[in-house]
Amino acid sequence: MAKKKDYNVIEMNDKSFTIAERTREDSDVRMIPYAIKMFVEEVDNEEICRDPLIQRTDDQWTKKQKSKLIEAVLHNRPIGSIALAKGRAESKSYAVTSLVDGLQRTTALVDFYHDKYALDKRAKPVVCRCTDEEGNEDRLEIPIANKKYSQLPDAIKVFFDKYRLNTYMHEGFTDEELDDVVFCMNNGKTPNAYQKIRFLLGSDNMRLLQPICDSDLWEDAKGCKAKNDSILCCVIRTLMMMTHYNYTNLGSATMTKFVDEDVFDEYIKLSTIENLSNLVDELADIKDNLKGEEAEKFDSITIPHYIIALDEFNKNNKANKHFIDFLREFWQSEYYDKFTDACDAKGSGSGQYSSENVSERQYALYDFMDEYLDIADNDDVEMPENNNGGDNDENNGHNDYEGEGAGRDNGTVDDFEGLFNEESFDTGDMSANGTDCGQTGCNRPEEQEDTDYISGYKPISATA
Repeated sequence: MAKKKDYNVIEMNDKSFTIAERTREDSDVRMIPYAIKMFVEEVDNEEICRDPLIQRTDDQWTKKQKSKLIEAVLHNRPIGSIALAKGRAESKSYAVTSLVDGLQRTTALVDFYHDKYALDKRAKPVVCRCTDEEGNEDRLEIPIANKKYSQLPDAIKVFFDKYRLNTYMHEGFTDEELDDVVFCMNNGKTPNAYQKIRFLLGSDNMRLLQPICDSDLWEDAKGCKAKNDSILCCVIRTLMMMTHYNYTNLGSATMTKFVDEDVFDEYIKLSTIENLSNLVDELADIKDNLKGEEAEKFDSITIPHYIIALDEFNKNNKANKHFIDFLREFWQSEYYDKFTDACDAKGSGSGQYSSENVSERQYALYDFMDEYLDIADNDDVEMPENNNGGDNDENNGHNDYEGEGAGRDNGTVDDFEGLFNEESFDTGDMSANGTDCGQTGCNRPEEQEDTDYISGYKPISATA
């Protein structure tokens, strides 16, 4: 008879080892049963944190999905396990007990307990065996449809309060290990492309970016919602434009490549994020001074361009109050018509985030800024003193731009080369539907009569 193979034996380093058990240094995973009421109380008291930085934002579920979960609880059906984590003593992201899987279920449970929604009108009654006053057994169907928690009979509330949640506590892991735990737990689910970017950035980067995402700048801005992480993607697109990243478009696939750990760390420094944070705060104050139709001109497409324009405005030592005047005059100009045409563009290869339309929008802003600053200086508009000691009159009020081709010549916009450089342009990987692609990595072509190197590109005249 053949000898049975021992699968616990492994050969390494010319030696034979028998594996006794698998260990994790200073780390542990254990199951903790929670009654819903106790779990909700700890969430309310912030003993359990439900906003780890790389988790998807809460309130992703529809009312119907929430109702189905509560119905499952009241009917005593399983609703899956919930994962918690608390890192090591030096942890920054998991210093307190954090919810790392089960955020949507937790939100649904907490919100129902606090009467924030009622159950679906088609929710099936809870069937109970019971006895009447005379001791006879009976079967009752207790209605729960259209009821909030406070409207349920006390006996049904008890079913909800005492329902046992299976939670798994991860303790003693590093922040990096716990980030991996969160990513793996959510990788089998279906987060949208934008939400996946949050996972890839990790806690350390999100700790820096989240305050920018929380700015009042994004409030009421069309296409900017924390719920689906579209705000975070506006921030990422802005960073890609500001840092001259070599990309083919501003779509989700390209953003995913950009937030790769090695790539992101190469392009993004702490000073970059600090500068963006300051610009966002400034633009938020500016937007706050605008009302009605003016405020509505701030959306997911336009805001990154306004941020970059404000950055250039600051390099020219202009005050925020002048940027408000600049925007108002820009919105009344023919340049704004070109800008909005590039915002509204649709069709294959010509989507809102295509390289052509992203550059068209930025060129329109820069062309007008060139003209505006020339007029402002010629009219002797009072501006702050140049901190670098330079003479604004010598260069028509323009400091040199960063990057190649920084000089201006009689109102042309050659200095925009620093933002759109030919080396970084790639004509591949355009979205077929034109709705999720774009790029700012192209060099503005020299003025030509009949040809240009971007197919279909029509240069904007500096004097248009």
